[in-house]
Amino acid sequence: MTMFWFRSISPRMAIEIDTIGKAALHDLLVLVECKLCGKQARFHSKDLAGVYGHTRDPRSLPFKCEKCDTYECKIMMEFPDFDRVREKVIWRPVKIKGP
Repeated sequence: MTMFWFRSISPRMAIEIDTIGKAALHDLLVLVECKLCGKQARFHSKDLAGVYGHTRDPRSLPFKCEKCDTYECKIMMEFPDFDRVREKVIWRPVKIKGP
């Protein structure tokens, strides 16, 4: 099982991200990409931690592509970089319970 690793400014330090809580601590974005069509969606890790819990592994979250209707998604982490991009869409997670 591979973990998410981020290199800091110092070449000797690396951050191991294996829970949504750790990603939220570093204010990371969760990037989800459909393996079939390539559609992407971004979420704040703090929002996902509030819905799914801080101890959950980001790779175990149930993301579904609304275009392909599949759960085959690649999950990545990224630092928010709003200086270079004029506009980014960041989705808010919502948990809906059935009747």
